[in-house]
This record gives sequence, structure tokens and C-alpha cells, in this order.
Amino acid sequence: MKRLLFIGIILLLGVLQVTLIESFKIFNIKPDLLLMIAVIASFVFDFKEALVLSVFAGVLKDILGTDVFGMHTLLFPLWTFLIERLNRQFPIDHDLIRLTIIFIITFLHHMLRGLILVWLGQQIRSGIFLRILLVESLYTTLVFPWVNKLLLRGMAYNEQNKEC
Repeated sequence: MKRLLFIGIILLLGVLQVTLIESFKIFNIKPDLLLMIAVIASFVFDFKEALVLSVFAGVLKDILGTDVFGMHTLLFPLWTFLIERLNRQFPIDHDLIRLTIIFIITFLHHMLRGLILVWLGQQIRSGIFLRILLVESLYTTLVFPWVNKLLLRGMAYNEQNKEC
């Protein structure tokens, strides 16, 4: 049941990513909700479930986006592997550590995305690339606590109603 709720939330955030969030752009940049939910899945679920959910979020981002198809489908599970590896080294339960991880992963994701696009022959101006890299990483990190809190409250509410 928890997985189905999370899949529904991924679909909802995917729709919000391409519709409502357009109104909240800063410097023509918006937070990456689908990358954020893939990272949250890595925090909440065990490795196999998080991997499946991150692949699903990546496929959805590829379907709704304009980038090369399959790029996010490959990169989102990579971040799940990275988080799993970090979790084996030290616990990542503290909020400050999670904020740092979401910033680093968003930064690395957009850096790799830009490098892949350049490698495929697309031209990206350095100013635009740096703006996306820094502003989107900061914006996603600043939005993360609210999305995480709402998500955890929703899942707790669902578990509470399930018991009744």
C-alpha cells in the first residue's frame, strides 16, 4: 500500500513539474521534483523498492521532458545506488545530512546531464549551464524539506487510517 501511494505521489509530482511549478520559476529555473522524490524514495524504502521507484520517476521525467530519452531513467537509479552506498558507510537519518545529499545529487545530476548533452553535440552556453547547475540545486534543496514533510505526513496519515 505504501508503494502504491508513493507511485501516486510520483505521478502527481510529475504532473506538477510540468504544470503548476512553471509559475514558481526563479531565474527561469524550477525545482526538480521528480529527482527529489527519487532521492526521498532512497531514504524511505529499502534498496530494491527505491530502485524500482527511481526508475519509474526517471521514466516519467523522460516522458514529460525534452531531454534525450533514457537519460533520467539511467541517472535516477545511479543516485539510488550512491545513496545506498553512503548509507552503508554512515547513517543518513539527520536532516542536515539529507539536505547536503539532495544538493550534491542535484548538482551532480545536472552536471552529468549537461556533459551528456554536450557530448551528444548540443551547445549549452556556460552562463546558462552554471545558472542551472547552481540555482536549480539550491532551489531543489530549499524546497526539499517541505516536500519531504508533506510526503511523510501523508504516508503517516495513510498508515494511521489503514489501522482503523
